[in-house]
Amino acid sequence: MREPDFYLSADMRLLELQRSALGLEAPDRPDWENRAIAEGPTVPDDPIAAPTGAIIHVQATAVPAEGVIPGAIVTLTLSVANEGISPARNVRVAVPLPGGASYRTGSFVRDGAPAFDEIAERFLGAGLDLGDLAAKSRATFAWKVGVRIGARPLVVVPQIHASEAAIIGASAISISRKQPSAEAVVAASMARAATPTPAPVIPVEIPVPDVPLDDLPFYELDEVERAEYVRAEPVAPSVLPPPPKAAETPLAPPPGTREAIVLLGTFDRPTLSFFERVFRGPKAPTILQHCIFGAALACTRGYDDGEDTAGLREHFDAQSQILHRIVLHEKLGKKEPIAEYAGAFRAQISALVPRPLGTPALASDEARIVFEVELGEPSLAVLRSLDVESARWDFVKARQLTLALQAQRMSGGSTTAAHRASLENALRIYGQTAMTALQRLFVRIRIDRTTGTLSLTDSELDRRALELLDALALCFP
Repeated sequence: MREPDFYLSADMRLLELQRSALGLEAPDRPDWENRAIAEGPTVPDDPIAAPTGAIIHVQATAVPAEGVIPGAIVTLTLSVANEGISPARNVRVAVPLPGGASYRTGSFVRDGAPAFDEIAERFLGAGLDLGDLAAKSRATFAWKVGVRIGARPLVVVPQIHASEAAIIGASAISISRKQPSAEAVVAASMARAATPTPAPVIPVEIPVPDVPLDDLPFYELDEVERAEYVRAEPVAPSVLPPPPKAAETPLAPPPGTREAIVLLGTFDRPTLSFFERVFRGPKAPTILQHCIFGAALACTRGYDDGEDTAGLREHFDAQSQILHRIVLHEKLGKKEPIAEYAGAFRAQISALVPRPLGTPALASDEARIVFEVELGEPSLAVLRSLDVESARWDFVKARQLTLALQAQRMSGGSTTAAHRASLENALRIYGQTAMTALQRLFVRIRIDRTTGTLSLTDSELDRRALELLDALALCFP
């Protein structure tokens, strides 16, 4: 402490000598004090602002994520959550299909509900528009891919775009392949060395069919081949997602507390008797008869007034005539191009607007059941695509519209809660099975473009239809 005091005193004396030479008086020197103690703690003028904006957190998983072999099935999931306090605008999600993998038809699930493969194509390609993602909300996706032959790992790269939002966690996933053992590599090398050089092969021209590439049929593994590849899995292979748990199903809020697009439909006793004869008869029902059954389950009327404001009832009446005309032609042995039986898209989807939920004008009675469907985002996406691309309307898109409007639950009525729960579960399972059957029908139509494809049968779809008919019979008083 001596050296600092000495140098400080010398500096002070030098300063005093300079002031004396200039004739200046020495200023008063108050005792030194800690300025921070005298003035108290420093308080910032403006408080620190709380963080604002949208924060999108992305999480992707793959099961299994390593050691896959050709033919294996990998389940991929993606969660896009807005953990901020403001909505994220113009959210677009894309997960390009990695090289060495193929999408499993009918396996795409959005927010816990199965979605059409057209939505999966946008999701795995240019991107799927989600619109605005509200604060503290989440969008989830799940799909399956098949592993093809190759040595490179499968790299899954989520691509998330949004306005006025920060994006975190959108990192790539690398799915490694199973590497051969050292013994297998040595054995393969010795086998190649012992194999004689084959004679040169004379190239042969293979004629290319004179059709566009988009019209060439594509194939997926059938049930037998799929069972061979996934035999080691503990769960039987299925393209249907597992049914949601009852505890995870959110309870519907009281009527009048929110707005939604809800449509109504009816199902009477004569209709039930007709389909009982069709599905319980000696002859197995065809895909065409399931199309007619699906149209009977569709909801087309307004929720409050029961009116056909969007023209859906008129559209389905025209489609019903088309389907029954196919039945007549099938009995006559006529197998004409299926494109001639698509009809026209007559509905106006833009007329469907959200309304406050209240008590419906229609009610169940002894002669009929009143159905109800609340159009969620996956169904609305299908309807909007049909409305925008009405020029591309065809027979398959007509069935997509039917499935998008299929009844979800019973509206009103005096039946027991157990019967209502059984009916809703049967409706859900039949809709999922019908969607899978439609995906297979789409593949078959690209191979055989006649109405003969509608004469095929589907045992799983028949079984689910019978379960639904049993549930319907219990709901009539």
